[in-house]
Amino acid sequence: MVMKSNIIGLLILLCILTTSCMDNFLDRNPYGSIDETTFFTQKEHANLAAMACYAKLQKLNAHWADAQLELGMTGDLSSAGFKDAQPFYVGSFNPNESNLVKGIWQRAYQGIAVCNKNIEGVKNMPADIIDEDTRNKHLAEMFFIRAFWYFRLVQFYGDVPLRSVSVSDPTNTEDVQLAATPKDEIIKQTVLPDLEFAAQNLPDAWEDKYQNRATKGAAYAYLCEVYLYEKEYENAIKAGEQVEKYGYSLIENPGNVLRVDYEACPEIIFSVGFGSGVETYREFYWGTIEDLGEDGRIMRGDTYSGDYFYPSRELVDFYEAIDGKPINESSYYKATESWKNRDPRFDATFFTIMDEVETTTGKQMTWKQDWLVNTATGYDVQKRGVWYGENTWNKRTDIHLMLLPRVYLHIAEAYALKSAPDYAKCSEYIEKVRSRARRFALANPEKYIPEGMADKDVLPPFTITNGQEALNAINYESRVELFAVDCMRYYDLKRWGTLKEEWPRVGGFTWDEKLFDLPYPADELNSNKNLQQHSGWGN
Repeated sequence: MVMKSNIIGLLILLCILTTSCMDNFLDRNPYGSIDETTFFTQKEHANLAAMACYAKLQKLNAHWADAQLELGMTGDLSSAGFKDAQPFYVGSFNPNESNLVKGIWQRAYQGIAVCNKNIEGVKNMPADIIDEDTRNKHLAEMFFIRAFWYFRLVQFYGDVPLRSVSVSDPTNTEDVQLAATPKDEIIKQTVLPDLEFAAQNLPDAWEDKYQNRATKGAAYAYLCEVYLYEKEYENAIKAGEQVEKYGYSLIENPGNVLRVDYEACPEIIFSVGFGSGVETYREFYWGTIEDLGEDGRIMRGDTYSGDYFYPSRELVDFYEAIDGKPINESSYYKATESWKNRDPRFDATFFTIMDEVETTTGKQMTWKQDWLVNTATGYDVQKRGVWYGENTWNKRTDIHLMLLPRVYLHIAEAYALKSAPDYAKCSEYIEKVRSRARRFALANPEKYIPEGMADKDVLPPFTITNGQEALNAINYESRVELFAVDCMRYYDLKRWGTLKEEWPRVGGFTWDEKLFDLPYPADELNSNKNLQQHSGWGN
């Protein structure tokens, strides 16, 4: 996606070029304009135009927005701690004030505006400047990113305004003020065609310095997810199985995937990259902070607000015992040592006394319980913990948007839900995910396996003979594998229709159907007379 270091200056320059003339408009409506008199005149400009589209992905929302949603709506984290998320526990957020409601909308349409303008610019570059293969490669990148934004909007808001071309006259209200287009039309008219073009024209891989740019594998991975969302299960399977052709694989340790030093690991299919020296506000922080004096500091969370992310008791107890049984059914589970004899992804997610941590001075130390902040549920989050430096809290860490385990689980879900279910194939793809945790436990028996336990009894495969057993298994694997990755559980719960069951359990409120989709931002409604608020939210 965004280059890691060598052309950051060019990227920043292009970002200014592609946004400076449209920022005032994009605060209100999904359109924009730039002056092309000195741009799209050289072959390299197509590359720079694509890079500018990637740059918009570095801001997926506004101030904590994704964290608010994940905290408040999925049941993964506790209502203790992070005060900005409190309205999302009880469904009382105000669309006039919510950073979540406004931020995701604004960021997406800003990104779409840049894509539309740059797609048009590259399409119109004459053949004596750019060859067809190069043109299509960079168009494929921009189509891919536009599809990403529109699918993101659909998953959060449902029906939204569709604009596939830029606006040349922002004073023309007929062109600017658009009614919402049904989400299925957006997917059929824009998202799927954009992704299909991307799958045909993106490269199999890029050279290492461009590791974050979209590939054929990324396009097929999103086609799999979109087709699954549309309940086109055979197409989802075909797209997902294409992903396997491009060399992705699971690394050995499930706890390393979201670490900064594993940002190029082969199970990450698509992520937003931040080059060295590029600093930006981070939407995700997890864990705790501890000053150890002369031994340095351990940072696992935000550093300026004093708030922390606490895992919910339900999430802590959700992870199976090492024999694959719920903790209340396993003879290996002991409440006094609740970290012991668990699925190794428990240890990857939370700090336990089995962990060695590195301080800012480079010292290796064993985790100590007196560092614990979350005394309510007994565990602090380790996964996605990042040190941001002594004097700043906004150093880089990539945002992971698509990973190989997610593709495997999407394929499994499609096999389970298609008109003639194939539970054997469903099990096969779930096993591709689950077996990694089993292999890791068997490779580290001193940490995870009780003495005398047979290898065959370690996290045995799920028994899947019907659709409900399949969804239960997918729900388990998705939750423990993808915790702390961009809103994936929220997307799952909405797709499965179970958000109305999970979310109220967190806040203890009565579900209202209006909560299924986020409301349109009040600012947008005020500036767009053709957009009507979702039922139940009022205008």
